[in-house]
Amino acid sequence: MLRRSDDVPAAETPSEPTPPARKPVRQQPYGAVGDQVSGILAAAEEAAEAMLADARVEAEQIRVRASQDVEERARKLTAGAERVRTEAEDYARDIRLAVESYAQQQRREAEQEARKTVDDAEAEARAIREAAQDMAAKMEEAARHRHEQLRDETRLLEERRQRALEGLRDIASHLQDLLEPTPRRGDGPPALTDALRIQRNR
Repeated sequence: MLRRSDDVPAAETPSEPTPPARKPVRQQPYGAVGDQVSGILAAAEEAAEAMLADARVEAEQIRVRASQDVEERARKLTAGAERVRTEAEDYARDIRLAVESYAQQQRREAEQEARKTVDDAEAEARAIREAAQDMAAKMEEAARHRHEQLRDETRLLEERRQRALEGLRDIASHLQDLLEPTPRRGDGPPALTDALRIQRNR
């Protein structure tokens, strides 16, 4: 608290000149001081209200900016999630297409291998059947040739036998003519030529 100059003791400033006399200050009434205090308090309240209003405005601005920031972040996160989901769907589609392509390729290769196996089996069966038919034809031809050969041999043997029998009959007839007279039919045993004739007819 400042002290008034007239409250300073005179002993402290013995060498200083005496200041000129001041005019007496007029004392204000007590009601005027109260009005001043009220004015100060009102001004303080107005300042406080203004500061509070400014604080409310700033708080609202902060809240709006925060809300906008949250919405922007949410939008970015949503866009990022959507992008990730789209990329995941694209990746899944690519994987599915790759699996389907691989399955189709494996199916085609299996079908080609099965078709080749069937074709090879049919070709082998056809070759075996043709070989069997060729062998059967050769065997049949050989059997027919052998049958014809046997028939020719049988015919030749039969012709030889006939010629031999005829020769023997001729010889027997000549011998009979030379050895004895010809007997009458019904008398005695049959002649050699008759026996040979009977042998030929068998």
